[in-house]
Amino acid sequence: MATEMIMGMAASTLISGISATLQAIQTWVAYRDSKQAAEAFEIELETAHERPEIQAEIKALNDAVPPTIIITLVERADGCWTKYHDMLKAPEGSWLPADLDSATEAAKACVCRELNRIRKLKGQLPPGKLSQWWDELDCDNYCK
Repeated sequence: MATEMIMGMAASTLISGISATLQAIQTWVAYRDSKQAAEAFEIELETAHERPEIQAEIKALNDAVPPTIIITLVERADGCWTKYHDMLKAPEGSWLPADLDSATEAAKACVCRELNRIRKLKGQLPPGKLSQWWDELDCDNYCK
């Protein structure tokens, strides 16, 4: 029972983490305000799993990908979005906007790599948010 709960939480963590990273990216690009982007990340990470479309995506991921693979994906992706979030929430002046732009590109590439791993494993991404995020991030450019 505990193992099943951990496995289920891994999919929730992955989907919520990707959603939070994308929210932070969108906020940074739109407003160029790192504190606002960090806050957007935190709110989305905390609340994403409550939305029906995210719950559906968690189920689709659990149905499509073995739990041990999801855990591995989370372990890799968590390092990417944690580093990005840490840069965004650093004291003002810690990073130049160009540094945050580079970190934004690195976060996009990281999310795309993990989505690509799912795509390669299953032959395609499940329809829904994962496919939408692939297109939004233009992952074809990151995963040639």
